[in-house]
Parts: sequence; structure tokens; C-alpha cells
Amino acid sequence: MIASERWMIYGATGYTGRLVVEHAVSLGLRPVLAGRNPVKVRELAKVHGLDHRIFGLEEPQALVEGLEGMKTVLHCAGPFVQTYRAMAEACLQSGAHYLDITGELAVLEGLHRMDDQAKKAGIVLMPATGFDVVPTDCMAMHLAERCPDGDRLLLAFGNFGSRISHGTLSSLLTRLGEAGAERINGQIQPRPLGRLLERIDWGKRSSWCISIPWGDLFTAGISTGIPHIVTMTTASRRLHRILKFQFIFNPLLRMPWFRRLLQAKVDRSVWGPSTHELEHGSAMVYGRITNPSGAMVEARLQLPESYRLTALSAVHLVQRIHELPQGVLSGFLTPAQAFGSKLITQIPGCAYLEESTEARPAL
Repeated sequence: MIASERWMIYGATGYTGRLVVEHAVSLGLRPVLAGRNPVKVRELAKVHGLDHRIFGLEEPQALVEGLEGMKTVLHCAGPFVQTYRAMAEACLQSGAHYLDITGELAVLEGLHRMDDQAKKAGIVLMPATGFDVVPTDCMAMHLAERCPDGDRLLLAFGNFGSRISHGTLSSLLTRLGEAGAERINGQIQPRPLGRLLERIDWGKRSSWCISIPWGDLFTAGISTGIPHIVTMTTASRRLHRILKFQFIFNPLLRMPWFRRLLQAKVDRSVWGPSTHELEHGSAMVYGRITNPSGAMVEARLQLPESYRLTALSAVHLVQRIHELPQGVLSGFLTPAQAFGSKLITQIPGCAYLEESTEARPAL
């Protein structure tokens, strides 16, 4: 069905946007490419023989006109905290489903507040269709299904053998100097960044991880109702020690001029993983759920390199939404809410490692 339905990739010329375009074309799909830079968008569209549109996000009416005839928009233009609202509001007006590839807490919370509007418009708002949070959202639901009375969830992820992209690093710069966060008693509450340190066993390797305010603090809570959630990522013990003194530098890190200085450096020198890194890198997700009596269930996901996975999962979710009759899904939905915990295993290269099937006492 998607071959005959019009859909758009906005922000197609960014690092991840190009990966999404290449994967869509490899499947025989023909999205409309869009963005604000006429030279880059036209050049990319010409390479792949695709239709294109040129428009920015500043003028609401021009944005709505730019979405005319689209059933779905896959929004890939970050930092999303600066761009999501304009695109989501245009989707509400034009009747196009909104998907994006963010992992930013503020964006997830903001889109969730548009749930009623989306239901009235008959459209889906599904942010975070990439590495964060598709595998972790599915992991959270998978563990909740195996331990229904679980009330504490830990999610950890690691990306091995590749580097960060320009867009991801730019998004991180918008949050410099901010506190970390954890979900406590059902509410996302500020906690020191890197407060927790744990050595995670990934199955074939292990590494230190620290707590960070990742998007799953929001989405896993929505998907499962689990009241206590911690999210972690790989980091050295040295970084963990340094973060204890971050509060001293936070005022500087929040200064607009300092962020502009760092952004200029990122613009000059950061693009993203190489082709070799995309093909040979990998990612892992670890999950652990514990119930009030102390019984524990854990699981591990083996995944492709994280940016490659984002392209695979985002296009897969566009396809899944286009397969559904109009009106079957609407409102704010996480990927696992919409398509279940097994969604991740339908994406090439994603599989659970061998795991126990029964809850066992925590050590």
C-alpha cells in the first residue's frame, strides 16, 4: 500500500535523513524528499529520482502547504526540541501522521500533550522511531509481559564500533548544563547526571554504564506503567567521577555564547559514522525488571549499528502505519504501544540473546 501512498522525509539531507532515504529506496519505496536547503534537497532527489519540496518551518501556512497530499511525514530535522512543534502542528492541520527520530524527553512530553488533538484529527503522533526508543520500548514491554508485577525497570544501551553524528551531537548541545533524570513513583524527577554507575553484562562483553536522562524514562512509563525507571549508557568510570563536579561548570555550559562556540566546532568537524562503521558496528540493549518481592527478569538485545537501525526501524514503522486502515490508530503512541513487544524482532539484524524464561530472585 505504501507504494501508492504519498509520504515525506523532512530533513532528508542530514546524516540520518540520508540513511533513511537510502534504505527506503533500497526497498523500492518512493518518498517525497523535503527540507529548507534547495541545493542539497534537489541534488539528493536527483540522485535517487525522487520528487522533492523546498520549505522551512518558520511560516505555518507555508509548512501546511508543503505537506499537501501527504499521508505521513517522517521528521528527521533536529535538534527536535527546536523543530518538532511546528511540524506536528502542521501535521494536525493537514491530516498527516507525524513520526520522528528524536530521543529528547522534552519533545516526547510535548507531543504527548497533543494526544487529544491528534485523536480529533485522526492522526498518529509517534516520535522516537529510531534507535531510541524502538528497541528499548520493545524491551520494556517484553520484560513487563514476563514479570507483570514488576515495578522497577533498568534499561541500558551501548553502541560499539561507531561514532556520534552531527545531528545527535547538536541535540545534546541544547541540553548542556541540565540535570539528569529518573522516573520515580511514576513521575520524571531531576537527579544528578551520572548519579548511578553499574557494570552491565551484555552477554559477550561487559562495560560500565552511567545513568542519563534518556527518552525511555517517558516512553517506557507510557508503554508499561512501571513507576520506577532508570536509563543508562556506556561510559568510563573516569567520566562518572568527573560528572560529580559538573554542577560547578553548569552555569558556563548553559551560556548561549558557549553553546554557539561548541556548535560551530561541531558544524566544522562532525558528520557521522563511516560506511565501514555502519556495516561493522553494533548496538546492544540490556533490560532488567524487578518486582516488590525481589524477583528479577533480565534480557539482552543484539542490534545493528544504531544509526543504521534508526533507518531500518523508522522506514519499517512508516510501512506498518500505511498498512493499517484509516482511523485504526490515532493519538500519541509509542512504537511498542502501537505494534507490540515483538516489533523489534521484525527488523533485520535484531534478536534477543538466549535468556531465562522465569523470574528469579535478585542477587
